[in-house]
Amino acid sequence: MPIKRWIEKDKKRVYAVLSGTISLDEMINTINGAVEDKDFRPGFDVLSDHSEIEQPIETDQVKYLAGYIEKLRANFAGTRWAVVTRSEVSYGMMRMLSAFLEKIPMRLEVFYSKEDAENWLQAPKINPGKDNPGL
Repeated sequence: MPIKRWIEKDKKRVYAVLSGTISLDEMINTINGAVEDKDFRPGFDVLSDHSEIEQPIETDQVKYLAGYIEKLRANFAGTRWAVVTRSEVSYGMMRMLSAFLEKIPMRLEVFYSKEDAENWLQAPKINPGKDNPGL
């Protein structure tokens, strides 16, 4: 399976590892699977490793994915999503997704190392509250 997903409830985190060629349907099914998982709670952070994907997400997919996640706003408001990639193109596409997700509000950051992604997720969330929930 090109996307492996699991939840670590004690860390309040969803993990996903993507490899090979990933379709938009697979991305949507992974998001749905996480939200429907008995261990998932709204606001859990996400760490997704895109280091082994063969082709980065495309612009139209980014727009669709952002719109889909926005419909699930109640589950992702305050979420921090760390993406790990080795590709500059993937990095740029994920930054585009990040811009679209700001209105949820959730924060997506892109990293070239898993260690940097983990460090960012382990840092305390700053200024939680009405104007900046969980970011």
